[in-house]
Amino acid sequence: MKNAVVLCSGTGTNGEDLSRFPSKSIAQVPQLKRIIINCQRVGVEKFHIITDNAGFLKNLLIDDPRITSDINWVLPGGSVSIDSDRALILESSLVVTNSGSLEKFVRDSADCREDEFSVLVHQDAYPVIGTDRETGYVNRYFGGGSGVLGAFSVNSMEVPAVLSATGLDTWLGGEAVRRRMRTFSADSGYWYRLSDTAESEKEAEGVVFSHVGKTATGWIARNINGRMSLPLSKLLARTPLTPNAVSVLINLIGVLCGPFYALGHAVLGALFMQAATVLDRCDGEVARIKLMETKKGQWVDTISDQFTVLSFLIGVPVGYYLQTGSTVAVVLGSYNIIVFVLFLIWSFYFLIKYTDSGSLVAYFEVDKHINPEELSLLRKLIARLRPLGRRNYYSAGLVLIAIIGGNSLVLFATSLTLTLFLMHQLEDVVRIFRLGKPEEVFQEETERN
Repeated sequence: MKNAVVLCSGTGTNGEDLSRFPSKSIAQVPQLKRIIINCQRVGVEKFHIITDNAGFLKNLLIDDPRITSDINWVLPGGSVSIDSDRALILESSLVVTNSGSLEKFVRDSADCREDEFSVLVHQDAYPVIGTDRETGYVNRYFGGGSGVLGAFSVNSMEVPAVLSATGLDTWLGGEAVRRRMRTFSADSGYWYRLSDTAESEKEAEGVVFSHVGKTATGWIARNINGRMSLPLSKLLARTPLTPNAVSVLINLIGVLCGPFYALGHAVLGALFMQAATVLDRCDGEVARIKLMETKKGQWVDTISDQFTVLSFLIGVPVGYYLQTGSTVAVVLGSYNIIVFVLFLIWSFYFLIKYTDSGSLVAYFEVDKHINPEELSLLRKLIARLRPLGRRNYYSAGLVLIAIIGGNSLVLFATSLTLTLFLMHQLEDVVRIFRLGKPEEVFQEETERN
């Protein structure tokens, strides 16, 4: 769907004045900007903004490099020319937490016949909208409430009729009796409909923050780290700091783990790494709150994380050597750093050549391209243990290991773990080059999966 009409003037489906919402800032992002950025991410190339206050709204978008689509500013009652089969119509009161939910609505609406409309509703919207059980079409619109979220997919030829109506509530009521409008249920927690109440903006921000928390992977990240990082992310989102700046600041804390390990304070070193691991979620959370996720940001996060790990890998053997004078510290410490460097070289090579991501999480997409029936027993075992290789797991484990055995146990445990992952990665290298697939094929397969 290449065209979107954003109604920033007129009467909404709940009878509200839509000119009240475009400039409202939800989680530090003006409503109009949030709508445009999310729509761009699902393929919208041209926006038709219906408003009698274009000068003010233009200032909300000016100099923002994220706004790349064409924007047509239209006065209420003006004409709109759309060069595609269907168009997305959005009320300015609709808060979209992420582009994925909007993409689902657009994709589902693509199945509508030429003469059909689609409307996005809450799952419990039946007190507001009635549907025919046999046909599934809307046959009644009672008005009011928040059941209708303010997103519609219509045939482009019908857009003038929508814009010429005295209000969306009137238009929706008239279309309901014609029995050609289909409903699509919204995924709970990904949408919100603003109202004129004082609590509405706070509730909308709560939905946005809740969505950010849902992106956590793993039990520890969701139930422990996320609960601690999100309150700080809310505060950071209110500052001028970019997500990339947050990444660097967080890993400056993480780098302190190495000196403490080197000084023989293994528990303090482990706690600094754990603190950085908890806070490591903040850059991504701020990026999602402010709609500033970029591939460059993924690389900044990934690279800055490695300085924390490198500080750890240097500090542990140094501390062990200073305590004991054992050459084992030198041998294992050197071995661990060499394996780590090899891991980074191959992982970064894979990300650049075979994926469209800068996050190490994408490295494990390699499993989707290798026949699971050909995997070795060792690889199958490591695949089950692989989640423990995520920092939110192993950093928590390092605190316990440091308490039990100090630098010595941390050093031996690290060497064992890195050895297992070295064997795993060597198998990846052999299998990928044996497959001989060009990077374009890997990327296409990854996108399909």
